[in-house]
Amino acid sequence: MPEFNSGAATIHFEILGAGRPLLLIAGTASDGASWAPLLPLLPDRQLIRIDNRGAGRTKVEGPLNHAEMITDCAALLEHLGLGAVDVIGHSLGGFLGLGLAATHPQKVARLVTMGSGFVTPRTKAIFSDLSRLYFTLPPEDFFRLLYPWLFSDPFFVDPANVAAAAKASTDYPYRQSPGDFARQIAAMDRPARYDIANIAAPVLALAGTLDLFAPPASVATAHAAIPDHRVAIIEGAAHSIHWEKPVETAEAIMGFLG
Repeated sequence: MPEFNSGAATIHFEILGAGRPLLLIAGTASDGASWAPLLPLLPDRQLIRIDNRGAGRTKVEGPLNHAEMITDCAALLEHLGLGAVDVIGHSLGGFLGLGLAATHPQKVARLVTMGSGFVTPRTKAIFSDLSRLYFTLPPEDFFRLLYPWLFSDPFFVDPANVAAAAKASTDYPYRQSPGDFARQIAAMDRPARYDIANIAAPVLALAGTLDLFAPPASVATAHAAIPDHRVAIIEGAAHSIHWEKPVETAEAIMGFLG
């Protein structure tokens, strides 16, 4: 099992393929498995997937904070003997990628963020309620409440599709526990402090037109101070951009990374 120690945490990671290294950082409530739709669409790359603290097979006790998650990413690249690599981060993972580029500029060649916009009071309220309810609901019901914030209308046309997805999420052997979900949500109140104006790496910010958590205007505002950045819109995608529009997302990423 590929893992290493970063501070008090045992960090799980996985590596797939060969080529130029590409670090993939998942969002809240997600781990390395969340990148499945994109993996076959990113050819000629060594794909490095990290499980953030509080997700997947990474193990750590106590409260979580984003600064330590950023340090974990830098420590993983150091553990693998890598210099500057390309990075993709989804949602929270995008902000961790921005933090990595700002605080460890020697580690990031280019960065793609996906669905990474400012966290609004509404978003915090939604996640707070979900983290409370997860302790009381059957897991499949919890996921059914979460999905409307992640996916757009076509996902819900066939009830059997929703039921199958909820069952698959529930049966996932490394499913995040209610306690770990609550710890990741609580970490929103302990964001990492960094200045994105110091980011030297080129940044591509992807935004889905139907994203309820991070609409395009929010994504644009969140990246505005980065000297070298561009925003690209993925039509018809909600927050789970790479699940709803994997081909379009991969084309935008590969067009940027080369």
